Amino acid sequence: MFKFPTIRLFSVSALFLAIWACSDSQPPADGAHETTQGDDSKVAQRSSSALVMREHHLRDPGMNNTIASTVLVPDGWTLEGGLTRPSNQLYNMPVVSDVKISSPDGRAVHFFPSFSFEFNHASPGQPMQPTLGGNLYLALPESAGQWLMSMVRNNPDPTTKNVQLIAEEDVPELTQQLREQNAQMYQIIQQGNMTSRSMGFGQEFDTQATRLVLTYEQNGKSLEETILITWQYLTFIQQGQISSGTWSINLMRSFRGPAGSDYLNDPVLAAIVQSVRINPTWQAEMQRYWQQLAAIKQKGSNDRMASWRAHNQKMQQINSDINDIIVGGYRERSAISDRMQEQYVDTLREETPYTTPSGETVKLPSFYDNVYTDGNGTYLLNNDALYNPNTDPTINNVNWDRIEARQ
Repeated sequence: MFKFPTIRLFSVSALFLAIWACSDSQPPADGAHETTQGDDSKVAQRSSSALVMREHHLRDPGMNNTIASTVLVPDGWTLEGGLTRPSNQLYNMPVVSDVKISSPDGRAVHFFPSFSFEFNHASPGQPMQPTLGGNLYLALPESAGQWLMSMVRNNPDPTTKNVQLIAEEDVPELTQQLREQNAQMYQIIQQGNMTSRSMGFGQEFDTQATRLVLTYEQNGKSLEETILITWQYLTFIQQGQISSGTWSINLMRSFRGPAGSDYLNDPVLAAIVQSVRINPTWQAEMQRYWQQLAAIKQKGSNDRMASWRAHNQKMQQINSDINDIIVGGYRERSAISDRMQEQYVDTLREETPYTTPSGETVKLPSFYDNVYTDGNGTYLLNNDALYNPNTDPTINNVNWDRIEARQ
């Protein structure tokens, strides 16, 4: 149907890892395969036809080739794929798993890797390349079928042709179970949106199960493949538009058979899927990895929160200082404005304010250069610079004080 890029940058979830098939030998190189034969391992029989199924191990090259899981594979069938470790940049995808078990007549079970993506419309990245968030960059598609067909177009398998998506539908029962399992997440998003909606932004979360049916030709055979996908997304909304987010394909597996056959009810395909067993030791190591990663992310979140709080406190002080400057400046400007207004009114009225010896203000007629007061409400105004009322015998029975116009 399609091949994954040779860089093998795809992730796998804990649920998906639990259903992985395994090989005793090292994983074959991309495009390589192995055919089961011999009778030196566990055998499962179906009726008197003596169907032989052999246990195969998948080993993790990043964990000293520890067995990750096992699966029973019928004799004569081909097992392709293995476990790989991608770049450390994809820390949300520590192990990449992709395996297909197929028969000569075209029947097959395919355990696809899971996928984890992120995107940001404000700063687009290179599609299918690592991001700082430890995922691959890819925008959220309109549907699982649209995404799958884009993978077919961008990573075609040279042995296949005429790939057609003939059906895409929701799986209501599984979708309901997924949503019930994520009830807390829905509640958190809803509560957050109640606070942020008035500010023009929010989040949207959903998860669902989808069934896809494809037809294509491979090596001269007409085949049909039914794929079950469980996926989810968390997007950020600004002004009613999706701005960024993360989304993932959590589980993806398929049954395949000759076109027109009842491959979905094939007991051998069902037996392969049901035989998968995960190694508890390997699983425990992976759980420790996820716990450590969660702790690192939490510390990063705590550090960001502490930094944000410190930033807020600093900004509050800065805002307070700015307010003081603004308010103080306003008060100063208001005082200046008041003085200018007062001077303007005084000019219209031909009055000049003076400060008395007691500190009071009195307004007197303008156009006089010399003003004196006796302190009891009497004022002498004249323009003679040589005149001093304290030397005038007609009025020198009181003490006169010169007062100046207020500036």
